[in-house]
Amino acid sequence: MASILPSLILVLFWISCCQCQSVAYTVTEEVLPPVFLGNVADDSNLTSTIDPTILANVKYSFLSVGSNSANSDHFQIDENTGELRTKSKLDRETVCPFMKICVLSLRIGANSGTFFRTINVNVSITDRNDNSPLFPMNSTSLSIPEDTAINSTFPLSSALDRDMGENNSLKTYVLEPASNTFGLLLSRKIDETLEVNLVLNKRLDREKLRSYRVYLVAKDGGLPQRSSTMTINIAVGDINDNKPRFSYSQYNVTIQEDIAVGTNIIKVSASDDDSGQNGVVEYRFSSNPNGESQKLFSINNSTGEVKVVQQLTFTSGEPHRIVVSAFDHGSPPLSSQAFINIHVVDVNNHAPEININLLSGGKVSERSNKGTVIAYVAVVDKDTGKNGQVTCTINHDKFQLHNLSNTEYKVIVSDDLDREENIEYIVKVNCVDDGVPKQNKSESFIVQVLDTNDNEPKFDRELYNATITENKDPGQMITKVTASDSDQGSNAEVHYSIEPNFRTKFDVDPSTGIIRAKVRFDREVESNILFKVYAADNGSPVPLTATATVKLNIEDDNDEYPTFNQSSYEFRVMENRDADFVLGTVAATDKDIGSNAAIVYTIPFTYQNAPFSINPSTGEVKTNRRLDREITSRYVLSVMATDRGVSPKNTSCTVTVTVLDENDEYPQIKFPTRGNESVKVPHTTIPNSVVTRVEAYDKDEGENGTLRYSIVKRDDDNLFYIDSKSGLIYLSRKIESFDIKEFSLFIDVSDQGKVPLKTGVEVRLFVEYHAIPTVAEQKIGQNVLIAITIACVTIVLSLAIIVTIFLIRRMDNNKRKRLTNVESSTQHEFQLPDSVQYNSKKSCLTRENSHKTYLTDNNNLTSQEVKKVSFSSDDQQDSGIFMIGRDVGPNNFVTTNQHIYANQHHSPYSSQPEDTPPPRPRREKKPSDLHQEELNRMASINFHHKLINNYNKPLMYHPDENRHFLSQQKQGVEDSISDGSGEVTVSDSGRGGSMEDVHRASVQI
Repeated sequence: MASILPSLILVLFWISCCQCQSVAYTVTEEVLPPVFLGNVADDSNLTSTIDPTILANVKYSFLSVGSNSANSDHFQIDENTGELRTKSKLDRETVCPFMKICVLSLRIGANSGTFFRTINVNVSITDRNDNSPLFPMNSTSLSIPEDTAINSTFPLSSALDRDMGENNSLKTYVLEPASNTFGLLLSRKIDETLEVNLVLNKRLDREKLRSYRVYLVAKDGGLPQRSSTMTINIAVGDINDNKPRFSYSQYNVTIQEDIAVGTNIIKVSASDDDSGQNGVVEYRFSSNPNGESQKLFSINNSTGEVKVVQQLTFTSGEPHRIVVSAFDHGSPPLSSQAFINIHVVDVNNHAPEININLLSGGKVSERSNKGTVIAYVAVVDKDTGKNGQVTCTINHDKFQLHNLSNTEYKVIVSDDLDREENIEYIVKVNCVDDGVPKQNKSESFIVQVLDTNDNEPKFDRELYNATITENKDPGQMITKVTASDSDQGSNAEVHYSIEPNFRTKFDVDPSTGIIRAKVRFDREVESNILFKVYAADNGSPVPLTATATVKLNIEDDNDEYPTFNQSSYEFRVMENRDADFVLGTVAATDKDIGSNAAIVYTIPFTYQNAPFSINPSTGEVKTNRRLDREITSRYVLSVMATDRGVSPKNTSCTVTVTVLDENDEYPQIKFPTRGNESVKVPHTTIPNSVVTRVEAYDKDEGENGTLRYSIVKRDDDNLFYIDSKSGLIYLSRKIESFDIKEFSLFIDVSDQGKVPLKTGVEVRLFVEYHAIPTVAEQKIGQNVLIAITIACVTIVLSLAIIVTIFLIRRMDNNKRKRLTNVESSTQHEFQLPDSVQYNSKKSCLTRENSHKTYLTDNNNLTSQEVKKVSFSSDDQQDSGIFMIGRDVGPNNFVTTNQHIYANQHHSPYSSQPEDTPPPRPRREKKPSDLHQEELNRMASINFHHKLINNYNKPLMYHPDENRHFLSQQKQGVEDSISDGSGEVTVSDSGRGGSMEDVHRASVQI
């Protein structure tokens, strides 16, 4: 409704001025002038509707119209141009108090001679958030009994915000600090303002907290947001939990024996810190051990005044000793006791009798005003005259004695009382008569100061340091906090509580202040905890609160295992490094602290033979000796990390050490080896066939172990070649007749390391001639081979073999007898020139039994016995095809080995065994020697061709008849081609020729 009214006024205004031009402007409040709003002539279209000559002379001015006339005081207009500006700083709250829409209406007149036009201008002032919500008071106090029901509400004063913008006005209230004890209940009234009520969300306990202090914050919706605060002091009630306390444990009083009956002789006083009935004290004499003394005196149950009830009689001896008890009115009542010692003095005159009547039981509030009457005093002196005239005084800075009459007085409060300074005052009334000698009397009474809750509890320290070891079971005592309150009764009853955020972890006994842990603590999660503990009294009307801080330091327990930053480590090291070479570092951490986190690195005893050591402090892993990859290329071991705690904990990780290869191994030759470096190559071998293979290996790996083969020295005229990767030696071309001989190849075996290592080896290749037998010869050879094989493997036939040998010897004897007859018929078949000289070292034809071979007078070769003939190359020949006699081994083949080769050719390679005998020096060849060798070679070739031609002729052979005849015909030839050095084998396989073969060859020659 409030928002519709301004709009209605504007509509009526526009209707009344329908013939007027209207312009609207908007300006923000609190902007310093002048603020340009606009040109009313231009904005009202005046310039476009009138003649320019008239427009040039138009003057502009404000027009007064009713209540809006005062609005023009805030603006100024240029009379010539019509420019409208603000004249003063606009305050929306002053111009339009409590209005949601603020519009100032102006009437401007445009006049030029006969021309006159009015222009209505509406200036809207927008609100700025320049006012904070304000409470009518800065603070308020509430008294809430501790037994107040939950959800009870207490009305609070509302705040007022002068800003009326949509967002700048009052929006909400909040309670600070956030509390689970109190809350707010907000409700909106008919005028759309908020009503605020404080709500009790939790039961109050005065022993835990006597008072609360919270702040009600009113906030608007502006930007920036404005707010104001009102302090709310809340006092809490009390229950009976304190005993009365006497001012003294013993009271002493001396009286005259003539003291009047009913005279108060002393007043005992006990105070109770509780409030209300719980703090009201009642006094009684104890029945024991007072005895007869109780009959002489009585005590006022309320005031504690002791008076004489019977006439006293002086007696010597012990004073009267009475036990007095003080009870409060709590349920159940609490009590305490004290002694009263009454000494009776013997006198004969009468002193004034003072009667003190305490008002309100001698109790007065510490907030009592000056002049408050606390007692009525009446004085009686049995004497008469001046002896009965009594003057009474009180010498006290808090109380005064005022006369009511000659014998009556009143005791009033003369100064401010503070129960925390004194809980009670002993007021002494001194009365003296005018007699001679003067008699005086003094009476004292106790004024008990009642407490009001005007003191906050105070902790004995602001910061409590406590310690607990982690992993302890819940219920462990953390510390004990202690707070005291100078007030009395329920105002001094302190109860303790933990700040809400930590109540899941800690619990405090509300009465004793003992704080205990509710959970197990883990130091690795949090090493210390800082929390607040509150002490509140049960004061009324508003309990007061004090705060202390507890710092809990959580001590470490060795409950964490060391943890490596990697589950496994891999290190690489080049072999042959010196000892103490650092491989790397293993690292482990322990979430514990101190000695529990100090880590020692060790290598388990299981790996004591491993060539590694570890720094126990840093985890640095080093070698303790040189490593050889060829012995061990990879090590896998464990490293243990152990803490230094009381119960040490350890963790292991795997360390893998890979030994990298260094080119430190020379290639090793498996073949050829010493004594087995010679290879026979048949002359029928096909080109590109594998002749042999150099077998070698290298203990290194990778490129360091990759081998390459090469021929570095040779005498084979490129007859052979070697595969550089496999070491296979191939025949490169067809073998010619001049290739039938022995060749030496010096092979380098090299690895592929950055600095290659090499090993040399010599391969001796014997190119041998292999005869191709006819079909008949093959059959004969097969039969003989079968017979020899059977004779060799059958022990049972040994006797037959012996007989066969015997028969052969007989046949040999017959051959010798016919030798002379055969010589004459065979001399023309084969003759050697006289110039042919035979090397004494090795003959062309060799006999098996080392029978001497010699030349006859006709230069024919003769021998006593020939069994087998073989053809092979001679190491003394340079080229061509020739026959050579060699030493025959036990298996009837010529033996060639590396050792023999080394005797003839010195090898420069390091792979030659050190125990190889030194080579025999080779004789330098002279021209005459070369000529002699050429003749020998030609003779050998001639003999060789004739022998081959004889194989192609048919063999006439009969075991009985022809054999004897052929033996006689061949005897001469066999002798002529024999030599005393041994047998000769025919064919590349080392197969020996039979006697029939030799006979047939000699006949054909």
